[in-house]
Amino acid sequence: MIVVKPESEEIRRVKCRGDDSVTSFSVGEEFRYKFHRHGSVGEDATFKIENTGIISHERTETEYLHPEKMKPGMTGGDAERGMWYFKAIAPGDTTLTILEVFRGETESRCVMKLEVE
Repeated sequence: MIVVKPESEEIRRVKCRGDDSVTSFSVGEEFRYKFHRHGSVGEDATFKIENTGIISHERTETEYLHPEKMKPGMTGGDAERGMWYFKAIAPGDTTLTILEVFRGETESRCVMKLEVE
């Protein structure tokens, strides 16, 4: 049985926009960020919260894109899509920095300005 949450209960997804905009949240509101990881080829993603008193990382969920390839002798099966879940816990301003890494080197960096009211 598939349960679909009503739109009012959806957890808002944030994206890197590359501009100077500020994303606002209410205390208690949750939000999520989608990322990609492929460890065997050196692709990874990480994040840093400037002030963990304003937002907190709640959990990470990942799934393999090709679970059928996760067998001995098969390659390329560890490509993942993932979601980081965060929660606004106190009023204030902070940043969430997302790094996309390839073989230990930062390929891209995004800094999101966040405001909790």
